[in-house]
Amino acid sequence: MVVLNIGILALVATFQAGALAISTSAATSNGTAVADKVMEVYRSMPNAAIYLKNPASGGSDVSGWPNGIPNSTSTWYSAYQGDTAAYNGAYFDYANPTTGKWITSSTVGANFPPVAATNSAVVPSSATSIAGNAVQGVTGPDGQSYPVLTYITAMATSTGRYVKQVVVVVHDPRSTTRTLARESSLFDPLATP
Repeated sequence: MVVLNIGILALVATFQAGALAISTSAATSNGTAVADKVMEVYRSMPNAAIYLKNPASGGSDVSGWPNGIPNSTSTWYSAYQGDTAAYNGAYFDYANPTTGKWITSSTVGANFPPVAATNSAVVPSSATSIAGNAVQGVTGPDGQSYPVLTYITAMATSTGRYVKQVVVVVHDPRSTTRTLARESSLFDPLATP
């Protein structure tokens, strides 16, 4: 009888471990799909439309999400500012929006040659719900809203000219400290979309 109980308990433990593994892989798969969805929006846009919004009153939370790159009053500030691998350098400064390597709505053509000045008029209407938002919720294939952090910075090439780097980081909606997916892509201003 004892052997039978041990065998049944081992079988139950195996099923529980399998269910946990499936749940974890599903979350990772959904996070990757969300990262791909966001990155494809940027890949479909002209280079001048690839930037983060930085309104003069930006960074504070509005309906749970910051209305620009998070400032110290945003609940997303620690998570966004703390991911230094995503932006390599100094954090964005609203007092001096054209300093640093951030590509924002304040970026002018002279900042990072040959990167053109940002232009909101060339953002496709189909992209306005995702493009330019530093932090937002994006609906995944499972219907959940996944927190997505997007970083857009200038990166110097070996020849001294600049390209834009977009980094998309998707967090678990049940535990926002857990990263599910990270995707990065370079956008050359001299290439056509």
